[in-house]
Amino acid sequence: MSNDTTVHLLISSSDQLELSCVLAYIRNKDKSAELEYEEVRYNSSRGYFFRVSGFANENGSFYPITGEGGDIYDLLSRFSGLEIEGCYSDEHSTGELEYGYEKWGGDKKEENPMFCLHITFPSLYKSSGWNGHTLSSLGDFVFEEFIPFNYDSGSSSYPQSLTDSIILDYSCEADEADEADKEELWKETIKYLQKLKAPRDTLLSEECYYQGTRLREEKLWGNESKDSTNVSKYEVDKFLNSLDTERELNPKDLLNNPEELILNDLEFSDEEGNNVMHLAAKVGKLKGFTPEFLTTENILIKNNNGFSVRELAIKYGFADQLPELLRMENFEVLHNQALTLQKLKENGNLDVVQKILDNFPNPLFE
Repeated sequence: MSNDTTVHLLISSSDQLELSCVLAYIRNKDKSAELEYEEVRYNSSRGYFFRVSGFANENGSFYPITGEGGDIYDLLSRFSGLEIEGCYSDEHSTGELEYGYEKWGGDKKEENPMFCLHITFPSLYKSSGWNGHTLSSLGDFVFEEFIPFNYDSGSSSYPQSLTDSIILDYSCEADEADEADKEELWKETIKYLQKLKAPRDTLLSEECYYQGTRLREEKLWGNESKDSTNVSKYEVDKFLNSLDTERELNPKDLLNNPEELILNDLEFSDEEGNNVMHLAAKVGKLKGFTPEFLTTENILIKNNNGFSVRELAIKYGFADQLPELLRMENFEVLHNQALTLQKLKENGNLDVVQKILDNFPNPLFE
């Protein structure tokens, strides 16, 4: 056991009474540990939950938080319906808490073990009754239809009163190496919400998953944002209608304005598996796409017939619209070989890499 173990916990239960008892039990326990805790909250994914953070000198004060015999284990033993997840940090390691209480060193960082994105819609309550949705079901509808990126977990809040904000919550794995990806997710979410004409009072925030602390917050519409009292029901209905229409979107509908596309639009495909870039490659409209779309990854995506964007552009006579490197003969074979060589290099197999290159030179491998 290490001195000064810090924990950040998310404690949840489907039983509100049980969780209230848990919170009361924590408050009345020995105060040898420095604990901070929230009030009980609710959303449709987690049920009832609250967060706890704190630390204790597990050696000097003989007041363990983690491990068998520790505070967390005590809670799980006393309250059968609890689920506890979290992370810890001590002088030796930082990681997740396995089974909710046992230290399990890993590469997660205490400062931000998960990327947690919140999208708040303060005025959504004004459209209660839209397409038969009650206020409580509106949050679930928006959450299910609005999927800006691949996430590990998520939920929508469950409004307790008629004027409560509805909050979407998306979380995914993140560490220091993913800062660029996190920033891309943040920007793409903003683009997608603006494309759907989300209400002018919409807010985005990034939160540290276990600590519950806000890392940043941004108004979706910047200086053009409004207070929720000035957002009309018409504006909210328009957003919901756009969201409802989006799921029926055909990539052919996106073809005429490639400069207005966002990366999320590549998720839409027709019955043959063609996204908007496949269709553009056939008719010579790739030149209208911004550089962020013309990546090797996007251009090598195959449709249901096994044709990539690159292959279709070449087949229909528009190879000149591809990035110069991707016009190279046998590009896909060389690309796949370069990926294999890179993995060998990362695993320390430098001799093998050199032997392969001696026999099969690859201009794509640096």
